[in-house]
Amino acid sequence: MLQYRNFINALLLSLLLLGSSHLGAEVTASFVSETGYDKGILWKVSSAVGKNSYLFGTIHVEDPRVTRLHTKVLSAIQHSKSMSLELIPDPQLQQKAMLAMLYTDGNSLQKVVGAKLYQRSIKAMSSHGMPEQVVSLMKPWAIMTMLSLPKPKTGEFLDKKLYKLAKQRGLKTYALENFEEQISVFDNLSRLEQIKMLKQTLDELSEIPAQLEALKNAWLNSDLALLESLSTQQLDATTSSNSKFKENMLDNRNKIMLERMQPRLDEGNAFIAVGALHLAGKAGLLNLLAQQGYTVTAVY
Repeated sequence: MLQYRNFINALLLSLLLLGSSHLGAEVTASFVSETGYDKGILWKVSSAVGKNSYLFGTIHVEDPRVTRLHTKVLSAIQHSKSMSLELIPDPQLQQKAMLAMLYTDGNSLQKVVGAKLYQRSIKAMSSHGMPEQVVSLMKPWAIMTMLSLPKPKTGEFLDKKLYKLAKQRGLKTYALENFEEQISVFDNLSRLEQIKMLKQTLDELSEIPAQLEALKNAWLNSDLALLESLSTQQLDATTSSNSKFKENMLDNRNKIMLERMQPRLDEGNAFIAVGALHLAGKAGLLNLLAQQGYTVTAVY
């Protein structure tokens, strides 16, 4: 059962940064964003009346280099009275994730993607310890998401560690979204888009580890502009309707998150953690907060 729980964790948490984690093939050294918020994954957010809080951009992996939190992040948590995450990682959420990634309407993977792509999916998923009887009922986007991540080992993702720290310190915890809102981004993809994304993921399986390493290195270097550039490459390569997909995956969710985090920011002493990509760009949270009159300052 452990491998199934780890699988659900990996699937769920992978929704929160890039959607699918495979990236464009080439990465150059540096980028400059349109907003000037180029460097930093931990930001101090100050309201007009002097209430201070923190906004942290996460990456949803279990790599020890990531989960070994920087002292500045630990200090920010220590000085906070609440923690807000995109979702609260509890067992009920995992059950919802399992149901959401499976066909329950009599459909099946083979009916949707055809025999050839089905067999490729079965073979690829077997390396993740998933039996055919489970894979046969999975939706294409769910398989694509799992294959786009390293095989889970401990299940101790960064988000989960943050939540544990909040509980240990007795912080009030809040969710910025509900599961149905997040999952709709993928479930609303057309059948053709899901098939295209799955096929591309299978075609690029051998390249994904290096691409994920590039993503993690950008995060470890607090290079928000590079993360934004990698996302743009990924979206352009993955779906012909990338503008609409980006709008649903990032821009619309950013507006919802902004509205729901504002009560915490007005209280002050809040620690808010969201996928790092939600911070970047004109429609990103840093720029939106500045437009709302908050002062945002990079901590590291």
